[in-house]
Amino acid sequence: MLKERFDRIKEKSGWLFTLLYLWLIFSSFIRQDFYAATSVYATLIIFAVLFLIALLNIDLRRADFQTKTEIAVFILTASLATLNLKLINSGMGALLIPTDMLLMLLLVPRIELTDLMKRIVAGSASLLMIYWYAYIHWEYGFNMAGLLYLIIFITGEVFAEYVKNDFDLEYMSLVQILLFLTTILITICYHARSAALCVLLYGFIWKLLPFLSERRFLYRLLIALSTCGSLLFTLLYMLMGKFGINITILYKDILSGRQDIWAELWQALAKQPLTGIGSSYELKSFFIFEVHNGLFDILAVHGIIVFLLLIFMLIKRLDETAKPHFSYRPDCRHAVAGVFALLFASFFENGFIVPPYSIVFMALLLLARE
Repeated sequence: MLKERFDRIKEKSGWLFTLLYLWLIFSSFIRQDFYAATSVYATLIIFAVLFLIALLNIDLRRADFQTKTEIAVFILTASLATLNLKLINSGMGALLIPTDMLLMLLLVPRIELTDLMKRIVAGSASLLMIYWYAYIHWEYGFNMAGLLYLIIFITGEVFAEYVKNDFDLEYMSLVQILLFLTTILITICYHARSAALCVLLYGFIWKLLPFLSERRFLYRLLIALSTCGSLLFTLLYMLMGKFGINITILYKDILSGRQDIWAELWQALAKQPLTGIGSSYELKSFFIFEVHNGLFDILAVHGIIVFLLLIFMLIKRLDETAKPHFSYRPDCRHAVAGVFALLFASFFENGFIVPPYSIVFMALLLLARE
């Protein structure tokens, strides 16, 4: 009786996540002024909803050692991030970025999405294709539009897989190929170079997943490249800038100014590596505080200890996606490829750590589960 009651509560928490996801997707990508209004409170709303879901799903009295360990990591990370921001007199809003991400990673194995919920999550973002592929939305800018096309494409591939399986429509494979090619073309037309590259990377990862998932060393190398590799990428980019190595791609120089931002942030971080520099730091190389790299943002703002705790949880969740089931569950295979595509996209943008993309990242991890 108690188990049945707990299962009903868990299903309701799945609906809470689904509603949160729908709100973020449609409030962010229908009108730019809606996005501007809701994004201010998005991290706080995500925290409140996910914290409620955690309370509904986690019973500390019956929690196993792994659950207690991960809760301890969450509490320690939130406490250290709070202390660091206080010590350096930074704005406290930055606290919600690592805590939201830790909550997401904590809840991924503990939320059950029903088949209906999965189809709503994948299908709702796919609906945006009608609105976004039809004409250009200049008001969102190239970078944001590129990331949006990337997530629409990924969720569209997952949803097409559901349709193919539910209705036995084999020709949906052709739709998936067409979507892949169309998205590359559109992102190129937008000059969204990183998005176009990540769509291509998605295709390569999707193709290689059955091979990689059976070889743990190679799979973990992929995880290392998509996570810690983002920090190495900033260093490589800085070296290119230092030696004047530049390439023009799609009428734009590959050295876009990020090399100056990252060089400045690394120098500032070297002076206070434990506490980080906080979000109130005033950049000299850019007019606003914008790191343009998801994991480097966490490291620079919150310091090395908070970063290591978060990356521990992130790598742990990514490692759990390596299962020899991709040949049997194509929908999971698409979702996992999408997770890595978003991680690689965050080499150039904050991407997966900020709303609404962070909730899409969590959704893909949930859709990747069997």
